[in-house]
Amino acid sequence: MATVNFIIRGKNVLSTIYARVKDGRTIDLTTTTDLLINPLYWSKRKGEVKQSSEFKEKLNLTNKLEDLRTLLLDNIQAEKLNGKELTSDWLKSMIDIFHKRVKDQSLEFIYLMQKKESLSERINKPSPLTLKCYNTTIKRLEKFEEHKNQTLYIKDIDLTFHSDYVNFASKVLGLSINSIGKDLRQIKTVCFDAKDRGIQINEQAISKRFNSPSEKTDFVTLTEIEIIKIKNFTGPNYLCNARDWLIIGCWTGCRVKDLIELTSHKILKNIDGKDFIRYTQNKTKKTVDIPLHPHVIEIIERLQGFPREISDVKFNFYIKEVCKRVGITNQVYGSKQNKETGLKETGMFPKSELIRSHTCRRSFATNHYNKLPNKVIMAVTGHSTEKQFLEYIGEQENTHLNEFIDVWGQEPEKIHSINKLT
Repeated sequence: MATVNFIIRGKNVLSTIYARVKDGRTIDLTTTTDLLINPLYWSKRKGEVKQSSEFKEKLNLTNKLEDLRTLLLDNIQAEKLNGKELTSDWLKSMIDIFHKRVKDQSLEFIYLMQKKESLSERINKPSPLTLKCYNTTIKRLEKFEEHKNQTLYIKDIDLTFHSDYVNFASKVLGLSINSIGKDLRQIKTVCFDAKDRGIQINEQAISKRFNSPSEKTDFVTLTEIEIIKIKNFTGPNYLCNARDWLIIGCWTGCRVKDLIELTSHKILKNIDGKDFIRYTQNKTKKTVDIPLHPHVIEIIERLQGFPREISDVKFNFYIKEVCKRVGITNQVYGSKQNKETGLKETGMFPKSELIRSHTCRRSFATNHYNKLPNKVIMAVTGHSTEKQFLEYIGEQENTHLNEFIDVWGQEPEKIHSINKLT
């Protein structure tokens, strides 16, 4: 077990205090702490400051030595876990860190966010999508550091950072409010984790004021009539391939990653001999079963399976062209990224320009809303609560209205019956 002791050498009025680190029989390192003391106030036997009332700095110096001991012991453990060797240079670097002559890289915020073992402990079995989201936030923070010409440390994450990052992400990166909110949620999670690990943070980072802004999402969906228009589209093979994937997406409610991974192997039969698709969502790991819509059956029979493989980038690009060619170009309100500035713009645009892969999933949900019970639709979309589902399609819970109407509609008869009895 590693130990840290302090010794002094010489009998000068101000003698240097040295730190000695021992770990087993092989590690025995000594270096100056750059702290000084009069030998009269030092106990060589105990290796500590004497409890002398004459020495006014006894409490301050004692606290410094204990802080240094804690720093060394914590980092010895970390170095050993990482398989690194303890050397004289390492010990000297720790003294520099203690005196803040250099900053501890392990306290750099991006370093903390990048630690895979830390992320794995914070999130139980993080999905590839979760890791991708964290990496996206890390890249944005790197751009923020470059923009501010500074390295972010854990203590720098405070309300001033919050304000600066929101401004930077919005005006420079052109991110939506919801994207900025997602970044800030992940940043706050890392701060909570750091605090749990005993790392000193700025308490502002975990306060209520360090919030995650959000706004109602503007989105477009395809109606059943528009889906039929798309179904009847003819053109180049690559666009027809995207058309088929688009139709399948609108009738399965799959996220794009799940959609383009569908294969014939995921088609099963129920006890009545009816075909259905079963797949596991990449994001939630939930298993979803969905019957085959007639449009989907037609595509599978025509192609003897699912359409050709396509990347999500090409899919997003091609389906806009398909919708444009079939005349889905009416002006609608929405948001899209300006290709020249890279910033998000909100306003009226041709509907075809706002179509993207997630349109499939939202179209599935909205086209079945009020036709099927919400819980039936949720079994396919994978939403855990009805509140989440209704927010997703931009609706509000108003079933209570019907309940009141039903009761109030009976009220006159009840009053009439009561009047008869009286």
